[in-house]
Amino acid sequence: MQAIEIIENMFCNDPNIPPLLITKTKGVYFYESNGGKILDASGGPMVCNIGHGRLEIVEVAKKSLENISYVLPVFASEQRIRLSKRVKTFLPDTINRVYFCSGGSEANEAAIKIARQYHVLSGRERKYKVISRKLSYHGMTLATLSLTGIRQHKKFFSPMLWDTSHTEPCFCYRCPYQKSYPGCGIECAYDLEKKILAEDPKTVSAFIAEPIVATAAGAVVPPDEYFPIIREICDRYNVIFIADEVVTGFGRTGTKMGMDNFGVVPDIYVFAKGISGGYAPLAGMAIGEHITGVFQEKEAEFRHLYTFSANPLSCAIGDEVLRIIIEENLIERVNKLEKYLFERLKPLTTLPIVGDVRGKGLLWSVEFVKDRKSKEPFPKQFNLKMKVIMGCLSKGVFFYPGYFEDEMGNGDNIMISPPFVIKEEEIDFAVGVLSSVLEAIIMDIKANS
Repeated sequence: MQAIEIIENMFCNDPNIPPLLITKTKGVYFYESNGGKILDASGGPMVCNIGHGRLEIVEVAKKSLENISYVLPVFASEQRIRLSKRVKTFLPDTINRVYFCSGGSEANEAAIKIARQYHVLSGRERKYKVISRKLSYHGMTLATLSLTGIRQHKKFFSPMLWDTSHTEPCFCYRCPYQKSYPGCGIECAYDLEKKILAEDPKTVSAFIAEPIVATAAGAVVPPDEYFPIIREICDRYNVIFIADEVVTGFGRTGTKMGMDNFGVVPDIYVFAKGISGGYAPLAGMAIGEHITGVFQEKEAEFRHLYTFSANPLSCAIGDEVLRIIIEENLIERVNKLEKYLFERLKPLTTLPIVGDVRGKGLLWSVEFVKDRKSKEPFPKQFNLKMKVIMGCLSKGVFFYPGYFEDEMGNGDNIMISPPFVIKEEEIDFAVGVLSSVLEAIIMDIKANS
């Protein structure tokens, strides 16, 4: 198949990415139609936790389809029940019900809707507002895009979006208060209380946040104190705390769920991506018993339903993916590889255009700057991150672009989030390619300055 056939028939999201035809995936590699292979250092992005091409998934999918093709989500299936039980083994005991969706955007929307309905059923009809954070990502539906803090995603749709409040980001490398941890007093966490009071606590339904911010800021890990403060503020004002675990759930950060890193239990976990390893569309939310108990007491129907919610095939695949994560000890493997990956990335911080290397588990980011001392980014028109990505792609490694931008619209970072099954020598190759591309870019900048 020629590239022109792809261009003429497929609506391509990003004209900067060449229309490569991928004919096979296996382990940590994509295979092109021309015989070339590309190391997937992005994990799909951040989806293919167990790696590509697992034949166990093929067998489970085949068996599931032989027994049941589709059932309306108001009914149960064995696949759905098995997966619900499996998901709960990753969660605290107080999270007692699981609701499945098709994708992360849908699941986040379901979470803000169930929070709203919970408050109404509890006699708090005025509570409807949802607070999120600047430099955040929660989805592409109009509701979740309203909560998202990535301006380039929102600019065409701003007249259609919900007017929501955003707290300051928890971003130590670029602290919005120009302070340094730990002397900062974790002011970014206490900003939630300021926003709740400004909106009127009687109107605020929920607060949503990623445990570790992925593409919106680039693998930003908060201080240990941050989420305990958030939890206490939410409790004080009867605000539902939604943890957006779409990226961080099921082992990506070296723990079962991302919030485990901070010893805090949210009211609702939202998950997607890694639960099915990219083998099928699957997402969902896991809900605290204090919320589901109100629905049971009132005998209330949750007013949210999609045709492919809890699809039996997707549930069967998700159950097998989580089985593999558990039985192959892949979360422990993530912890081991975290140290190895960081040690390989750390030398990049000596390069004049690398401002920061940060992350947790197998969720990492490299941020590029024009000036390391001032942290000034390259101008947007220089498009540095795409120069890096395309340079690496030409050498057989794919990294994913981050979306961080400062107030001027400038900023460059890439994400490094490989499958959990990546080998140490494959990490060496990926980081080696990245290093060589960065050195070539630095030479080119010097030659043209």
